[in-house]
This record gives sequence, C-alpha cells and structure tokens, in this order.
Amino acid sequence: MRRSDSIINEMWQRKWGVSGWFVSYLFSLIVTVLVYWTGGTITAYPNLMYIPIAIMSSTHGKWHGMIHGIVSSLLIGPFMPLDRAMGIRQTTINWIIRLLIYAINAYVIGSISDFFRHVYLERVNKEKEIAETKLAMIYSLVKLAESRDDSTGAHIERVAQICRLLAINLQKRKKYQKYIDEDYIEKITQVSPLHDIGKVGIPDYILLKPGRLSAEEYELMKAHTTIGAKTLLEVKEKFPDNRFLDMAIGITYFHHEKWNGTGYPFGLAGESIPLSARIMAIADVYDALRSTRVYKKAFPHAESVRIIQEESGKAFDPEIVKVFIEIHEEIREIYDRYSGSQENPNIHLGTELEFLFEETGA
Repeated sequence: MRRSDSIINEMWQRKWGVSGWFVSYLFSLIVTVLVYWTGGTITAYPNLMYIPIAIMSSTHGKWHGMIHGIVSSLLIGPFMPLDRAMGIRQTTINWIIRLLIYAINAYVIGSISDFFRHVYLERVNKEKEIAETKLAMIYSLVKLAESRDDSTGAHIERVAQICRLLAINLQKRKKYQKYIDEDYIEKITQVSPLHDIGKVGIPDYILLKPGRLSAEEYELMKAHTTIGAKTLLEVKEKFPDNRFLDMAIGITYFHHEKWNGTGYPFGLAGESIPLSARIMAIADVYDALRSTRVYKKAFPHAESVRIIQEESGKAFDPEIVKVFIEIHEEIREIYDRYSGSQENPNIHLGTELEFLFEETGA
C-alpha cells in the first residue's frame, strides 16, 4: 500500500472506526439478549446477527468482520439453549456450522468492502495527482507570462493570497455562506495567478514599454483578457465538466470589469460580474497601487486603501470593499511578506490604473 493510501485509510478508520465498532458489538449484545429472552436459537432472531456482522465487515474489512462473526456466533453458541422453555440445548454441530456461516458471510462482505475501499483510495489518489498536475499547469502558464514582465513572480503570489483572505472573510457573511465553501476558497487561491496569462499574446513593445500607454496601446493591452480566456476555453472543450477551469475563465475574462459597468471587455455591471472576478479586481488593483511603475510612484498602504474605498460602488463591489477595509491590516502583512526584491517598474501589471488615476485624480 502506498503512503498516500495508508494515510487515507487511516482517515477512513478514524471516521468509521469507533462508531462502527461500537454499533456492531452493541447490536450483537442486544441480539444475544433478544435470542435468550424469546426462547433460544430455535426462533428466527439469531438471523439478526447478520446485521452487526455486515456493519463490522463493511467498515473494518474482512478480517475484523470474521473476528466479529466468530464472537457473535459464540455469544449465541454453546451456552445458548436451542429451546429455553423446553430445556433443550444446542448440539455442538449446530453452533459450529453457524460460526462457519457467520465467518464466511463476514469474509464475503468484507472482501467486497475492501475492494470498493481500494477503488475509492485509487480514485482519491488519482484526483490528487490531477490536482497537482493542474497546479503545475497553472504555474507553468503563469511563469510563461511572468518571464516576459516580472522576474520575481511576487505579484502572483500576493494576489493569490489576498484573494484567499478576501474569500475566507466573505464566507463569514450570511449572503455568501452557501456559495463560498472550502472548495471555492481553494480554487480561487489556485486559479487567481492565471488572471493575466493573456499577456503572452501582447506585443513586447506594449507590454514592456518604459512609459505610459497611449489610448491605442491601451486598447491592444485590454485584449489580454480575451486572449487568456479563449486559451482556457480551448482547454475547457477537452474537459467540459471541470469547474476548476470555469473559475479560471471567469477571473481571466472579467477581472477588469467594473461594478458600474464601465470596465472591459464586455461592460458588465454589478453582480453580473462573477464573484471570483470581483474579488480578483480588488486584489489586483491593490497590488498595482502598492507597486512602483514608470508612470507612478508606489503608493503607501493607507493611500491605497483610501483609493480602493473611494472606488466602492464605481470600480469595485461595495460589499467586498467593506470586507477589504475590515481586514486591510492583514492584507498589508501579505504584501510585505511576499514583496521580495524590487520588481521591474517598466511593466504594466495594473494597466487600468493609468486611466483610473486620470478619472480619480489620484
């Protein structure tokens, strides 16, 4: 058995072990009392002993099941009368045959249970390998994009952790409790680094321009959302049931949409923008505000928070902004922790900021 199988099997045993063991033996004792109380093994009640044997075999496997079957057969074996009212004892062959039947029954049920447990463990391991492959694919794509404009990769680490923190705190709100679960939090942390993979399709003279983009260049830069999303949609065609890709596509397509409908590429507004993209939008802008760019200085944390707060209801979902404000000190800690060395200022991580500043006067 592989180490991962062993670990999962231990988890299985912790989940079912004590309760299955307790229920099985308690049930056997109850059946024993019932058999004696109703007159002995001549009644139909000894057949109830198959139930606890099946429980033990299915939850603990064939060997524990066989032991339980032997114990159960002894409970209603040599000392249990055939007919208590008539004072007739069981013959030895009678309870020995029952013991063998119980043991064989436990072995068969346990073997089937062990087989399906093994299938379950194999499936879990396969899903784990697929998840690890997904992560490898994500970071390969991200590094492909980052290799052209960000040698440190700190940006993608920061936005991933900020998205995670925002999702965790949104989950505490009644509105999102049924929508945001642990799986959602895990997914948004994993796929958020993909938000700008479409930049691999943007020409270097725009992506690496050591200055502010012109309006025409900005229009070309905006195409990175559709380039990235279309790339992921092609992957989605091969894996149509993959919800992991659904969130990645949503974030890549819509993280530059604005709450008031003035964003791109489709001008979506309000809750028509996927929640994951609305979370990503704040994380991405905050990180761009805090970073030095050729067209702007790095804003301090307090000023970045003020700008995001002013954009509540305009660029950003007001409810997510409220959560952002509540946890802004934790977000500052994330930025500081993952900042690393100074990034290249001649890059356009937060392209929309050039035009956001023009609108806000920041």
